[in-house]
Amino acid sequence: MENSFNTRFLNEIVTILQKGMDSQDTFEAIFNLLKKNIYFDSATLFLYKKQKDKLKVIHSKGEDIVDLASEFNFERGNGISSWISKQKEPIILPSLEKSRPGEDHRFSSFVSMPLWAADKLIGVFNLGHYEPNFYQRDDISKFRIVANQLSMIMEKIQLQKKLQEKNTKLKNTVAKLKKTHKKLIQKERLAAIGEVAVTVNHEINNPLTSIIGLAEVLELAFNTGKKEKVKEGLQGILKEAKRIQKVTQKLANVSESKSISYLNSQKMIDIND
Repeated sequence: MENSFNTRFLNEIVTILQKGMDSQDTFEAIFNLLKKNIYFDSATLFLYKKQKDKLKVIHSKGEDIVDLASEFNFERGNGISSWISKQKEPIILPSLEKSRPGEDHRFSSFVSMPLWAADKLIGVFNLGHYEPNFYQRDDISKFRIVANQLSMIMEKIQLQKKLQEKNTKLKNTVAKLKKTHKKLIQKERLAAIGEVAVTVNHEINNPLTSIIGLAEVLELAFNTGKKEKVKEGLQGILKEAKRIQKVTQKLANVSESKSISYLNSQKMIDIND
């Protein structure tokens, strides 16, 4: 095993975290960094799923998944990592030559590190080497540092993932709100158009009816030569035309729409203020 972990190693961990890579790229970078300081033939990172109370492999490097007794089922899944997840300290098995070194005798030296953030289980990190006595119990302080750093990294990644999920939900909610707002604006526009139409019909239809009636009287008076009737008719038409002009001016100058009830639950714009 190489020299103990130092400030440089911890700074390299921080540098990796600051790059903002996705979780798999981050784990791969961490595994590569670890291999420069603690050699291994294979390494496996398990994530603890609290909802299911199970461990799940989320990243592995090397030819094999690192675990022991993987054919046996424990409380949190197959393999000894399930039992180790309930421990607080790294477990170091220097030599497995005289025991059963995992399925197919894959590893001769084994380390398992339960990953905790305070009282919260994050996962388990295992290292395997083909040579016996490659890992020693005297190196437990180094593995404590690895466990602490990985716990911090995984907790940070989980928090980032939750934040990303919340941001995605927030973006979707904002998009839906914008779409709903657009529909409401369109609906309000249509309603406003309807109110304008009702208002125009109510305010202009009556004088327009009068103008038509007066025009018919004028036509009759013109044919009979009654000048007084023609004069009265023209005055009436002018009066009603000015009435219509006044209505259109009020509609053009409406700055804040105030609706009032009309007929059959219809509404119209109040232009009499």
